Amino acid sequence: MNNKLWTKTISTFRGRLVLWYLTSVGLIILLFFIAVSGLFWATFQNQIDHHIHIVVNEAYQIVQSYHGQERDTLIKNLVSAQGMTVIVLSPDGAPILETNSPDVALITEHQLQKLLTSSSLHSSTPTHFTESNIRFAARPVQVNAGKGVVAVGYSTRILYATFYKMLGIAIAVIIFLVFPITFLGYRSLKKQLHPLESIADQAKSITDTSSLSQRINITSATQELNTIQEALNTMLKRLEKIFKSEREFFSDAAHTLKTPLAVLRSQLENTAITQKLRGELIKTVDTTNDTIQDLLFLSQLGRISQSIEVFSLSTVMANLSELAMTLGEDSRIKVVSDIQSDVQFKADKKLLQRALSNIVHNAIVHNQSGGTISLNLIKKSKHIIIVIQDTGIGISERDLPKVFTRFFRGSNAKNQGSGLGLAISKIVIENCGGKMILESKINEGTTVTITL
Repeated sequence: MNNKLWTKTISTFRGRLVLWYLTSVGLIILLFFIAVSGLFWATFQNQIDHHIHIVVNEAYQIVQSYHGQERDTLIKNLVSAQGMTVIVLSPDGAPILETNSPDVALITEHQLQKLLTSSSLHSSTPTHFTESNIRFAARPVQVNAGKGVVAVGYSTRILYATFYKMLGIAIAVIIFLVFPITFLGYRSLKKQLHPLESIADQAKSITDTSSLSQRINITSATQELNTIQEALNTMLKRLEKIFKSEREFFSDAAHTLKTPLAVLRSQLENTAITQKLRGELIKTVDTTNDTIQDLLFLSQLGRISQSIEVFSLSTVMANLSELAMTLGEDSRIKVVSDIQSDVQFKADKKLLQRALSNIVHNAIVHNQSGGTISLNLIKKSKHIIIVIQDTGIGISERDLPKVFTRFFRGSNAKNQGSGLGLAISKIVIENCGGKMILESKINEGTTVTITL
């Protein structure tokens, strides 16, 4: 499993549950296998010790009671199973008799030395030890004119073979039982967690204030999921109420201020004051009225019905280029455009035009005298990219994170506007399913990149 797939697996609740299940089951099987293996090993070794203990005592009695060919025949008859060996050593360590099953090799010199070492204990009971994968039981015995050794060995390879068979059975159980159960459990978890995934998908679809009226609805929900559903719906209801109150406040404030401003402007036009002062006051009133219009527009953005249509974005950008030339004529601003032809887009044309014109207007107003503005439009695969760049005064790093905040005005801005233009542009572009990125440096200019 590569890193990307692994990360994707553990990033989901379902994947983590399956991982936890596999880990816990694997640990249980491992501990069970260790316990059973230890018990099996101890039990089987005790059985081997018990068997060779009996056989070595029988061999001892034969060596003590019989001689010659009869003794040899009886000793050979003791080898009744695979993996067995019986040996009788003389006092000087030389083998007097050695017999073993076909699957066991002859006793080595090292094993003979071990037998002699064990016989030096002078114990009347058999001594047990393991040497070279053979479990021995040995005891001293009177042979001819001295004390020799009689020993019976049983190959532990049989023990290992049985152990490996048991290990193979355990692995087969894991492969043919645990893994299928895990797979079925994963599929079952997918079904059980579907309501939770449905909640997540529905929550993702609520992307703006206009979709706050939606509610989370799931079927076959458990008590816990019902609690989550109710909590989310309650939160959405409260958010909808808050944003509705905000929109109503902006709308009411805008409508309330429009009439007195109109009266004030009319009175200023007929007031006996100097032309210069009258012009400045009227300009202030007009700026305030523009701000109120922007507020009214913002309050209606989430609820006005949009006129969705397919239109030529190339034509819109060409018109904006001409607008920029007209607006920047007095400041000798050069407009450069690279607009791909026949780029079509589906949205509310008027809203998108307003969003783009706000950005172009900012590029003109905050540019240097004799500066440059470039407008670019290109379609790449399924994306449309619009780049509007200027060589203006730029935005400081401190102000950059706040440029989309309502009523925010940069500390170095030449023209103190309403502070709503970029906020409106961002909301409109996001409502069109796009994203807007603004990059800027002081005295170097600003670049706005829009991806649709």
